[in-house]
Amino acid sequence: MIPNLLKKSRIPDNIPVQFEKTIRNFSEGANQNEFLKKSFFFIVKRWGGNKMSLFLNFSRLFETDIAKILNTKGYLHCTTMNYLLRVMAVKSGMFADDDIQLKLTNTWYVFPHQYLVIKLKDGKHITLDPWNFQFGIKYGDYGSGFDSVKLKSEISLNE
Repeated sequence: MIPNLLKKSRIPDNIPVQFEKTIRNFSEGANQNEFLKKSFFFIVKRWGGNKMSLFLNFSRLFETDIAKILNTKGYLHCTTMNYLLRVMAVKSGMFADDDIQLKLTNTWYVFPHQYLVIKLKDGKHITLDPWNFQFGIKYGDYGSGFDSVKLKSEISLNE
């Protein structure tokens, strides 16, 4: 079974010190949305998703070791990007793992694709899809279908 696709992998007890410092830095003085935004852009600036790399980097699909993931260059699968975002959110202390839902859609109407829906303290939800960011999917939206531009916004950035 593919880790993190249908069932959440365990949040590790220990994470690399530098990653822990990054999370603490992002959370200091931030509200939940600000923290998620910083974490989201931390991920999308370092790793990308592309449709052909799904096959070329298939073995990466099974990686759950945070240190190995952080040392990966270039491509990460949607499930791995979401796992990192989940770890960051929970380790920040601003979110419980129960606040984070794994959601499935598809790309090219064939391949399963995962994104996250995260519950905020005010009861609102935010949808995050870092894998599809490079295809024009904005913070707060998710993509699906052939062109990955079908947008579903659950929260405005101005709220």
